Amino acid sequence: MNNSTETAHALKPVTLFFRLLLTIFAIETLVMVLLDSWLKAAPAHVINFIDSLSLSILSAPFIWWLIVRPFHKLAVAEKNRSEQNLLHFEQKLEFQANHDALTHLPNRTLLLDRIQQALLISPRNGHQIALFFIDLDNFKFINDSLGHDVGDELLKIAADRLASSIRVGDTVARQGGDEFVIMVSDPDITVVAERIARSVQDAVSQPLHIKDHELVITCSIGISISSRDDDDAQSLIKNADLAMYQAKEQGRNRVRYYTAEMNTRSLSRMTMEKHLRRALERNEFFLCYQPKVSLRSGRITGMEALIRWQSPEQGLVSPVDFIPLAEETGLIEQIGEWVLTTACRQNREWQDAGLPAISVAVNRSAYQFRQKHLVRTVERVLRESGLEPRYLELEITESLLMQNPDQVTTVLNELQALGTTLSMDDFGTGYSSLSYLKRFPFNKLKVDQSFVRDITSEPDSAAITKTIIAMAHSLRLKVIAEGVETAGQLNYLRLHNCDEIQGFFFSKPVVADDFRTLLLENRMLTFDDQQPDSTQHTILVVDDEVNVVAALSRMLSLEGYQVLTASSAAEGFDLLATRCINVVISDFQMPVMNGSEFLERVKLIYPGVVRMILTGDLDLHTATDAINRGTIFKYLVKPWDDKVLLAHIDEACRYHDTLAGTESEEVP
Repeated sequence: MNNSTETAHALKPVTLFFRLLLTIFAIETLVMVLLDSWLKAAPAHVINFIDSLSLSILSAPFIWWLIVRPFHKLAVAEKNRSEQNLLHFEQKLEFQANHDALTHLPNRTLLLDRIQQALLISPRNGHQIALFFIDLDNFKFINDSLGHDVGDELLKIAADRLASSIRVGDTVARQGGDEFVIMVSDPDITVVAERIARSVQDAVSQPLHIKDHELVITCSIGISISSRDDDDAQSLIKNADLAMYQAKEQGRNRVRYYTAEMNTRSLSRMTMEKHLRRALERNEFFLCYQPKVSLRSGRITGMEALIRWQSPEQGLVSPVDFIPLAEETGLIEQIGEWVLTTACRQNREWQDAGLPAISVAVNRSAYQFRQKHLVRTVERVLRESGLEPRYLELEITESLLMQNPDQVTTVLNELQALGTTLSMDDFGTGYSSLSYLKRFPFNKLKVDQSFVRDITSEPDSAAITKTIIAMAHSLRLKVIAEGVETAGQLNYLRLHNCDEIQGFFFSKPVVADDFRTLLLENRMLTFDDQQPDSTQHTILVVDDEVNVVAALSRMLSLEGYQVLTASSAAEGFDLLATRCINVVISDFQMPVMNGSEFLERVKLIYPGVVRMILTGDLDLHTATDAINRGTIFKYLVKPWDDKVLLAHIDEACRYHDTLAGTESEEVP
């Protein structure tokens, strides 16, 4: 036997051993492949059983190696995989429990925890906590009119914008609905809060596009700041919420800080809401009617129905206080229908009793206008009351037109198709385009009382009112001015062809019985249409010195002038609005408004009146400036020489007469 043969015989046992080992590995691999899918579906107690069994037979190495080891390896791997999946599942559950499903922002639960933690830490690091309670303005309208999918997308965009407005370490959370809360901690909290509030408003108000809709939203923000050791998360959120509601009440898109007085206001609000919910069933509401009067005939041509609330607990409650609350609570729908029904029935009763057939106007707020069944409600009320549609006027605020104009147009067209009259209320106070007058089917336009109030003394108000009247007439719309309280306002409106007026000058809002009396008595406006004597000029003297006024009046009367006097600019404006005046002579130094400013306004409102200053306070710069700007015709000094002064006044009257018929020239 040679050496190679001997070597082969010597290695044979080793070779057999390795072959056996390879066979065992192959069997193990095969078993693991076959059992892998089974073990993946096996219950946890089976896997645990195999794991424990393998440990119990470790004393039988061969059995362990050949049979149990494959099960054990797979069981251990599956157990590890299950534990990892369980960990991921628990983490997912924890995230879902602490975050909003739609926006993925922290929810109220996590927010409360973070606020409480911040309150514990802040005293040690010298920080204060600020909470921002943020509500998206008019979100409900967008959500109801454009659909919940648009509303959800809007919330997600708003959440992203809020998150981008804060610093690292701050928290923004979704409180619920369209409400969000931001928590900020800083040693200089007031400055930081102001900056973040501006950043939030700027970010939220950027235009956005959702499903072919271009939207612009704003937000109302209430801020509460921690100040005491006993502050807690709930009270800070509640206080910020109260401040946010005040921001909404004051016009929306505002920032308000919490004050202690808001708690009292909140309690009063809760009490009012409780009584408001019972007011309808207890018949606590009643209507007052304010007449609308023609400036052509002087007769009552219509009335506006105005709701009042006589509460047994709170007395007479102003609509300014309870209407916004009714809108927020949804009670406005029932209250609005009650107003419409009562007004239509009352008007029909008066017509059946033989009183003049006039229209009744009922206000429709933006909230009421969003009701999907508004047109059906109006149609039903008209049918049940028996009132002809032409005797119902619906007043719609200008701001409503900016909210989904397409839907508003559809509803207005349907209401007009019923035969009702449509009036745009508070015109000029909103931000709508003038093209809306052409787009929407209105019949009347109401000039807001904020313009009417100052038309005899404010050139801008006078110019705006005059322009509105002319523009409306060119679009074949009737014009009614509300809030008319003086004869001067009435005369100015009549002079510029306003169609109707409404206000305390003729009558305040009165209860039904008193309005019936107005109709029975045929109460009318009377107008002084006497033409001025063309041979006699009228001079208005405005001076707060009694002796000066008396001396000028005596001198001018002896010369045949008609003299009117006023001791202030306000009195002068009233006379200019009610009388035909040719020349105004004003002192320079007067209370409230000096003569130069007074005559500057006279020039803008009554350009045909010649203007002169007679003063004892010579100011060369003021005089030169006034003359150069065309404010005054003459600048005269006290004490005066009668002959010289009369010569100047005679010149002013002749100048007035010369230019009176020349429309292209302006009197200085």
